[in-house]
Amino acid sequence: MDVLPAYRLPWRCWHEMAGHRRHMVEIYGGGMGAIRGVSRPQPLPVLAVLAWCDAQDLDGDERDFVVLMVKAMDRVFLDLRGRQIRAELDQIFRK
Repeated sequence: MDVLPAYRLPWRCWHEMAGHRRHMVEIYGGGMGAIRGVSRPQPLPVLAVLAWCDAQDLDGDERDFVVLMVKAMDRVFLDLRGRQIRAELDQIFRK
């Protein structure tokens, strides 16, 4: 993907922080019907993003911009993944 130069730092940070993301496991189903376990991603830890910014020697304005952009990208990702999970569950448990 070709990212505009102004957004390369936040984009790189968001991708490099993927390994720091926690997941919550949820199990759906019951009785004699279908059972499905889902690994639901959680927001990226802000402290991990701040540590990444420190490792890159970003100044205050750059740091604030990266943190805000990473949070925004993460909200979009979590919303998209939540929709995908709901669609999968609707497909599995449709009546």
